[in-house]
Amino acid sequence: MILLAPLAAILAGALAGTAVLALYMLKLRRRPVRVGSILFWERAVRDAQGNVPWRMVRPRTQLLLQLLAIALLALALGRPAVPGRLGGRVLLVIDRSASMNAVDGGAGRTRFEAAREQLRDLAGTLAAGGRARAMVVALGREAVPLTPWTGDRATLLGALDAVRPGDEEASGEALAGLLGLALGLPDGAEPDEAEAFGPQDRLVVVLASDGGLAAPARPMPANVVLRLLPVGGAFDPAPGSLGGLAADPGGPSANPVGPVGNAGGPMGNAGIVAVAAQRLYEDPASVRVFARVLATGPMRRELPVRLALDGRVVGQAVADLTPAEPSDRGPTQATVGLGVVTADGGVLSVLLPGGDLLAADDSASLWLREAARPRVLHVLPDDEPVDTGRAGPAMLVAAVLEAMDLGEYRAVRLGRYEQLAAQREGLPYDVVVFDRAAPRQEPPVASLHFGPAPPLEGAAPGMVAPSGVALPPTRAVSWRRTHPVMRDLTLDQLLVARPLMAPEGQGDGRGGSSGEVVLASGERSPLIVAYEGRRHRRIWVGFEPAQSNWPKLVSFSLFVAEAVDYLAMRGSRDAARGVRAGEMATLTLATPRSRLRLVGPGGAVEVALAEAGDRPAVGPLDRAGVYLLEGPAPGDQRAVAVNTISEQESLVAVLDDLPAAFGGLRGEEAQRLQRGGHLDLWPWFVLAGLLVLAAEWLLSARALSR
Repeated sequence: MILLAPLAAILAGALAGTAVLALYMLKLRRRPVRVGSILFWERAVRDAQGNVPWRMVRPRTQLLLQLLAIALLALALGRPAVPGRLGGRVLLVIDRSASMNAVDGGAGRTRFEAAREQLRDLAGTLAAGGRARAMVVALGREAVPLTPWTGDRATLLGALDAVRPGDEEASGEALAGLLGLALGLPDGAEPDEAEAFGPQDRLVVVLASDGGLAAPARPMPANVVLRLLPVGGAFDPAPGSLGGLAADPGGPSANPVGPVGNAGGPMGNAGIVAVAAQRLYEDPASVRVFARVLATGPMRRELPVRLALDGRVVGQAVADLTPAEPSDRGPTQATVGLGVVTADGGVLSVLLPGGDLLAADDSASLWLREAARPRVLHVLPDDEPVDTGRAGPAMLVAAVLEAMDLGEYRAVRLGRYEQLAAQREGLPYDVVVFDRAAPRQEPPVASLHFGPAPPLEGAAPGMVAPSGVALPPTRAVSWRRTHPVMRDLTLDQLLVARPLMAPEGQGDGRGGSSGEVVLASGERSPLIVAYEGRRHRRIWVGFEPAQSNWPKLVSFSLFVAEAVDYLAMRGSRDAARGVRAGEMATLTLATPRSRLRLVGPGGAVEVALAEAGDRPAVGPLDRAGVYLLEGPAPGDQRAVAVNTISEQESLVAVLDDLPAAFGGLRGEEAQRLQRGGHLDLWPWFVLAGLLVLAAEWLLSARALSR
């Protein structure tokens, strides 16, 4: 037998025993009375002799019974127990997933704080027993042991105090994997005595959690018993409200409204459970962001959803999360789409209003990669110098290209271009700008043509004016403002002296291209045409810049820049990326380095790499938010976006027990585990003490009746 609270037993026994002995030793204060004789008062004489001040206490049956009763009741206060078969080895598992940050653990605490307090109490009772050995494990995306097998109370409590909650998803599969490993884990405290668990032994696992983790795919080991210490849902719904936990026999409890917040009213939760972004193929400068929102309880209504780029709100939409049927109390979901036009990189963030049960899922961020800087080849006629520094027609286009932020710029004559295009490895450029030069064959990359029409394989342009025909001067009368190249342009002042495109229906008869899209039109003929739907995009400006007033207008520079970006950029379904909490993240660096420092919601993260590289892996990062790279170089990925992104965590459901796939304890064994795996004996000691007191009372009554 052991005492789980020996100090309480010692103090109670000492105080009560001293008080009883003092009563037997103290002098009774009687009032003196003069009488004729005490011959017939023998009992009074004996009583008077027994109360001589400070006389040694004589052993009496009543005194012994009273001291025995005090001893029994004091031992009951000391919590006597015998170690049970569950007191061997116990895994103390604390859930540190995102939903454990919900503030409904009771007394204003989070679920995580309530779970830690429960495990602290259990660790203390296990250590007090002396025979149990325990290990503390933190469960998130992975199950991480924090201590060896130990019976030291300070070690267990220190590990529980050190663990911190995260924003990741709790993995039942990770827990099952750890349990299989734990059956053979060595004892760090006593390595010589460490043995693998045998088939007859049982590993007890105590999981302090809200139960929000999926059942593992692999079966639980036969000699593992799992007990859930449920936390969360500590609230009292108002009469007539929808508050409370609705039990679901097949899985988590419904919890449609959610726990009460600090204001005393029922709170639901709304969270972002999926997010993605892509650059549109038809308009690579346009970024489309899609987010899926889940809501429970009062949050099931229309919610504003905002899109921010580097902290600046650039778009807003409304997610309709109202249930289809008023009687439907389950969670609702809706998908919203938002957009922004940018060729630059930055942090895209989808934001919910917040003010619900869980803050970690109220935002989701992505790192948007900037569009790659295009490599441009500028092709001039053979009779013009490549040195564009000289004044002349070539300077009109070259000045704009040289002012752009290009990855590479090179000017060559048409003959040199033909040599480069004939090479097997192809052109190492993204866009070729033909400035009054006509190639013999269709270019192998996207191209922009000023003057002569582009040669198109399989379908010659049907807008080429007949040879020798001079078209009259014209002004721009309309342009396609919805096209990505033209949306920021104004051409109402454009005058063209010598247009080269024939009026509609008056071409040279060589046939037309099904991919022709007129971007701008003059009074009688088109001026700018895009050829789409082909292997490579083409844009033809049907006049020479020097034969117009366009170079003097702001729209000319804008057009060249927009056209090059449109031709060089590629649509992408993975234009932006983020990682889930608990995952490793990969940074893309322009300059390899061996040490990194990220600053985010979890504090500063120092990363020392074994060798310098331009794509280092960092993490795992367990707190949701944006981590900024300190001292980024030009071209570096400046941030890492970490998100919760989990329906399981955003539901913030609370289970009273785990699914059957986990196993578990029931009945008396579960109650014993709640007490640390020991069989309590204090009720028997209390009963014995009461019986002794009853015997003492009967003996005193019999003595008085004599």
